[in-house]
Amino acid sequence: MLLPVATSVTVVHRRKVFRAHSATLEEVERSDIELIVDAEVKELSGTRALEQATISIKGSDELRHIPCQRVVAALGFIANLGPLREWGVELHDNRHIVVDSAMRTNVSGIFAAGDITDYDGKVRLIAVGFGEVATAVNNAAVHLDPTAQLFPGHSTDEQQSPIPA
Repeated sequence: MLLPVATSVTVVHRRKVFRAHSATLEEVERSDIELIVDAEVKELSGTRALEQATISIKGSDELRHIPCQRVVAALGFIANLGPLREWGVELHDNRHIVVDSAMRTNVSGIFAAGDITDYDGKVRLIAVGFGEVATAVNNAAVHLDPTAQLFPGHSTDEQQSPIPA
């Protein structure tokens, strides 16, 4: 979803194999997305804004530095903040990242979704996390390109036409 509004998209996945629905895998393979597997983001850095992600790939002592301006973190099922505690995002009970209904944190350009997040009425279910990810990604796309439509349409729509936010 970010490809139309981002200069490039890189996915860093912690396992050796990137698993998803077969249609999603095929779409990723056909796209210009750079997929880095068996790896972790070790550091995000920049002077006045985010400029770089430092990646470690399992089995290699060498770190890889990737230019970036935005990050969508999808960190799994366990709410463990680790180094995210240092990012300046508002935390609830020092365990969860506080977000609004657009999945925005208090830090501009940082969105969060899933078990790691907290807001009034939060229900910690996988199904809720999936919905939050869609909300976060669509709002991040509008953040990157304010002319983008918040709602991209349904896959069953006969023709793709912009739908007002």
